[in-house]
Amino acid sequence: MTIRSVRVSHIVLTTKDIAELLLENLRSCEDQNLMFKMFARLAKKYSACGTRKKGGDLGFLEFNTTAPELEKAAQEAPVGEVRGPVYSRYGYHIFVITEEGKMVDTGADGTDLPMGAGEGTL
Repeated sequence: MTIRSVRVSHIVLTTKDIAELLLENLRSCEDQNLMFKMFARLAKKYSACGTRKKGGDLGFLEFNTTAPELEKAAQEAPVGEVRGPVYSRYGYHIFVITEEGKMVDTGADGTDLPMGAGEGTL
């Protein structure tokens, strides 16, 4: 599995039937910007997750910070396409990748150091 830096919005629902109904309505939206707005409104109204206050926005996913089932599905999904329902212990998720970040080396692990022996080495 390829690791991607993706920003995810989701709606958590208690039943698969409701998840499929909302998913069908979102997929019928032809304009992507309108679909994103509609998604946020539906999240605020129906989601069982605390992210409902932010329109379902989970932000950029970091490894092992959300339900593994959602994380795996999000890594495989294209930007802007509503997906689901994905079942986890929290309920049924419908989700959309709203943005894909560029993966870069931040240098936090020391890989930005020059090659060769440095100070204090033999």
